[in-house]
Amino acid sequence: MGFETSIVVTIFLVSAILIATISYTTLSSSQDILSSSVDEHYSLLNTKLQTDVQIVQSSAIIHNSTYQLSLEVLNTGSETLSSDKLDVLIDGVHVPYSNASAITTWTPETYALLNVYNLSGFGDHRVKVVTENGICDYYSYNI
Repeated sequence: MGFETSIVVTIFLVSAILIATISYTTLSSSQDILSSSVDEHYSLLNTKLQTDVQIVQSSAIIHNSTYQLSLEVLNTGSETLSSDKLDVLIDGVHVPYSNASAITTWTPETYALLNVYNLSGFGDHRVKVVTENGICDYYSYNI
């Protein structure tokens, strides 16, 4: 009976060592993934904090019952942005735009000229320009 007990204890000990090894590798890889995601989160936050835009001016050209809106937007932050990754909303509706300045790399302290065509409705309107990382600016205009 002593020999059989030794074998059972050895089996339990080997099983415990295998379970501990598997658990350690799983926890270690999970910690690595968590650590890299936290680093990425703070990097995105830092980029967001250094991003700012300002709609400086707008002008409208009326064509019969529609109009074209031109926006002059200044990159006032310290991050370089992509001017083709902006979103333009007029009165809360996403509208397509063309980049009249023909630049895609939008460096700090430079302007992007955006044109929005075939807009309708006269009176007061509100435009919102949103950057690729969620920073936005509002501007009100009247037609």
